[in-house]
Amino acid sequence: MKEIKKLRQSIDEIDDRILELLNQRLAVAVQIGRVKSDAGVAVVDSRRESQIFKRLASLNQGPMREDALHQIFRAVIGAGRGIQSQETKAGISPVYAVIGNPIAHSLSPVMHNTALAHCGLDGTYLPFRVENIAAAVDGIRGLGIRGASVTIPHKISIMQHLDEIDPIAAEIGAVNTVINRDGVLHGHNSDCTGAVKAIAEQTTVKGRETAVIGAGGAARAIAFGLKQEGAAVTIINRSKDRGKELAGELGCRFIGLDELQELPFQIIVNATPVGMTPDVDKMPLPTSLLNPDMTVMDTIYNPLKTRLLQEAENTGCTVIDGVSMFVHQGAVQFEMWTSQKAPIDIMRKVVMEELSGHA
Repeated sequence: MKEIKKLRQSIDEIDDRILELLNQRLAVAVQIGRVKSDAGVAVVDSRRESQIFKRLASLNQGPMREDALHQIFRAVIGAGRGIQSQETKAGISPVYAVIGNPIAHSLSPVMHNTALAHCGLDGTYLPFRVENIAAAVDGIRGLGIRGASVTIPHKISIMQHLDEIDPIAAEIGAVNTVINRDGVLHGHNSDCTGAVKAIAEQTTVKGRETAVIGAGGAARAIAFGLKQEGAAVTIINRSKDRGKELAGELGCRFIGLDELQELPFQIIVNATPVGMTPDVDKMPLPTSLLNPDMTVMDTIYNPLKTRLLQEAENTGCTVIDGVSMFVHQGAVQFEMWTSQKAPIDIMRKVVMEELSGHA
């Protein structure tokens, strides 16, 4: 026990030094914010933040894992932004957020913060891991968060807690975007547009036999969008009850995942988290069902090339990674929140740079 007490004293001493250094760092951040504000320059610089993460990762000797390092320093940088916001001439800087669970992998913060900075807009976009969606919505309203992205697993459950739902989002049955207008929270869906644009860049949608794997919020939006564009959509899902329910609501066919013996489809879309970091070896479908005539899209963007896409590419399929949909839906969100045209090329570039840095 004496040894434990001594070790805890060491931890306390280290914590004291960390606290002192963090406050010194925040004081410098405030000075930078003042200089930028006086010069009329956007305070947020996500490119600089990306450089910080990469430099620290190169210096890290462990035992801290890289994902933990990113999480800690995102929080540190977020604290600096909060103080900088209080120091700006305008008073309170707009805050945007992404809510989900898990959330540490999300590249929404670097994408949206880069877009804000590029357009010369003041504002900060922060990630929040959320388990209690009702409490999170209260927080958005109470803290005056200007807008929020909603990701797994809250795209459906959040709807009952919002004040108004856009008709298209209501018809889809899922929300991935929240706009706060003077305390009234409006729900929208940008996944639908993002997915259709990503697929249409590579192949014709109208009249194609298309399978969407999954029955969650993303699957709802994608299936709805593809059906609206004239595709013949089939829902494939492990849980038959959820899959049949979604297929019934959208007027689509349903096939249980365990019933698949062939894939008579021209377009396949994975709208599940199967294969997402850290479970990168998993696949939502067996390789044997793929054929070279298919176009295969994965909504996952981390990793950039999932095992499904690797196997599909090896089979000779046309593949579409999750970055295209991610950037397109993010651009729709940005324009809803700011009423300015999204710098989509800049957004795509920074996401690709981040993914390359994490490879």
